[in-house]
Amino acid sequence: MMKVEYFTTTDFAVLSPSSTIRDALQIFLEKRVDLACVTESGKLTGIVTKYSIYRLLLKNAALDQSVRDGIKTQIIAIKKDMSLYAAKDIMMDGKVSHAVVLTDKGDIFGIMSKSDLIRGIMSEVQNLAERLSALLENLQDAVISVDESLMITTFNLAAKTLFQFDDKTTGSDIEHILPSFTKELKDSLTTGEIIEAKRIVVSNITVIASFIPIRQMNSITGAMVVLRDVTAYESIANELDTTNKLKRILDSALEFAYDGVIITDQEGSITMANEGFLDLFQFNNATEVIGQSIFTIAPELPANKSLEYQEVIKGELVTIQEKSCIITQTPILRDGLLIGAIFKIMFRQLEVWKDLLVRMEHLENELTYYRGELIRVANKDSPFSHVITNNPQMNKLLNDAFLAGQSFSTILISGESGTGKELIAEGIHNSSGRHGSFIKVNCAAIPADLIESEFFGYADGAFTGAKRGGKPGKFELADQGTLFLDEIGDMPLALQAKLLRVLQEKEFERVGDTKTTHVDVRIIAASNKDLWQLVQENQFREDLYYRINVIQLQIPPLRNRLDDIPLLCDHLIEKINKKMKKNVLGISPSAVHLLQSQQWPGNVRQLENVIERAFHFCQGYYINLEHLSDELFHSGTGQRIKPGQPVKDKGVSSWLQQINDAEKKAILEALQKVDGNKTKAAKILGISRSTLYQKMNQYKIKTYLDYASPPF
Repeated sequence: MMKVEYFTTTDFAVLSPSSTIRDALQIFLEKRVDLACVTESGKLTGIVTKYSIYRLLLKNAALDQSVRDGIKTQIIAIKKDMSLYAAKDIMMDGKVSHAVVLTDKGDIFGIMSKSDLIRGIMSEVQNLAERLSALLENLQDAVISVDESLMITTFNLAAKTLFQFDDKTTGSDIEHILPSFTKELKDSLTTGEIIEAKRIVVSNITVIASFIPIRQMNSITGAMVVLRDVTAYESIANELDTTNKLKRILDSALEFAYDGVIITDQEGSITMANEGFLDLFQFNNATEVIGQSIFTIAPELPANKSLEYQEVIKGELVTIQEKSCIITQTPILRDGLLIGAIFKIMFRQLEVWKDLLVRMEHLENELTYYRGELIRVANKDSPFSHVITNNPQMNKLLNDAFLAGQSFSTILISGESGTGKELIAEGIHNSSGRHGSFIKVNCAAIPADLIESEFFGYADGAFTGAKRGGKPGKFELADQGTLFLDEIGDMPLALQAKLLRVLQEKEFERVGDTKTTHVDVRIIAASNKDLWQLVQENQFREDLYYRINVIQLQIPPLRNRLDDIPLLCDHLIEKINKKMKKNVLGISPSAVHLLQSQQWPGNVRQLENVIERAFHFCQGYYINLEHLSDELFHSGTGQRIKPGQPVKDKGVSSWLQQINDAEKKAILEALQKVDGNKTKAAKILGISRSTLYQKMNQYKIKTYLDYASPPF
């Protein structure tokens, strides 16, 4: 604990009661202080401050007047051997900015100002921080701290060594780097409680982890995880446990062994003997032979060959107790040194032993069969196992996608909305063998003013509100992996130029940074638009189009693979069953036939919505026609119609047509009310903006004239 004397100003000003105001002002200027000690006969009698002199002058006192009227005798004094924190309390209680520092004998040692006190406390805090930092760095336990957003803020040398961290680790999301710690860190941040001694296995390392919330000004601002690598300890414990288990297994094996078995140490003293050996040599129990020399107990055995010459004997015929026996004996070596020998004596009926061998061969054949089955099942999974199809066109696409995954070229996936472009991209990444992450970006969903920082990240202090330490962008997160750019046709032209540079040079700068970051990222782009048409309309860069269109994969729409609908329905029903904990077994053939008669403009995504809706209305084991959406029927004639198709029978207004008319009228009225603002209209109708667009397409509401004067 630092003391007052180390931060006291000892070059202080001294006045006497007879000193004049002029003297006080002169010494204040010379010493550059705001306070002077007043002494008489060497003893402190009071203090004079700059402000007390000001008050005298305001009362028209002359410069040659004595300072006696400005002397303060109520002095706040502190001892020089006090701690800084004790001095702080005295000065705060006295509400003063200066205090006189005295020795133990009451002599003046100096003056402590508020700035001296702050300087001392800051020095002590810095000293404490340095000591804590040194302690943290030299801890054998690994320590990692995160902020409230789970971004890594600090880590010590032990953590750096344990997990191979580098300078880029700071500011990274721990959920991406060490996901095993995410749940407990979130719990500690949420509850404010310490989670102690939890065993976690991460990256083949076993650690005992404690999770501790970090508080600042009574608020939780982060958390830390303290880790102890116990992999070596567990290995030793497992080894000891395995040794004990092996001994118990060996004991059991010896007891149930069909032949006579004994084990000796390097001197030939018997350490273990089973019932077969005792029965052959006519002993009652093992205590009669344990510790005895094998040369005495079993002189018929050529034990010296294994114990003295370290020979291995296999199948030598000897006679023991007037019985023909086959012996096998082997020396036991450790690090090249003899530590004992094991002797096996086969003396029971050989035909029984032969039956045992036949049984073992049968078991080996079974094991070989099951091993082959396991390999066959394991090889069944593929990078595209999550894509459900039996369609030849789709299977060819998956084969092309697999081959494309083996290359390093940029891939463009085109297809209508809802056809599964992201699934194909993920499969390509899984088949590529790249060790990095699969990072997805929807170019149409990111605000234009944030899209650059989302792609390239930003440096510390790049803009107001930026996270401390900066933030990595999608390219950094996808380093050594794959970056999937969905809806790339909606990317702003300015960003297209920067993307082209990254693709060509494999480097970029964060927003607000001058440092160049090098990355190895494989780009997979996707769009439901005609990019070449966008190029012709100057909405997409031609050079970028050629750069990303090295390998093109076209996903067929669902209407071109209607044979996949039964398979897709079964998959979707199984998926929803797990989510809703129901037991719908499948879908009826008539319902499948109806689904196969549709055009599916929304493709697999639309089919999933239809099945999910039917699932909720299904109370039995199978989804039937009555559970499907009314949009799939013409209830008046029983003929199947496309969604939104008008009823041909003008004389009969079916209830479905009435619903469609009412829905169209509601949309037109909502659009008219908000002067065509689709976002506001969707809010009035209580539906999403994308659903509104689908409904407008369904009812052919295309222009403002359609809803300016509703025809109802």
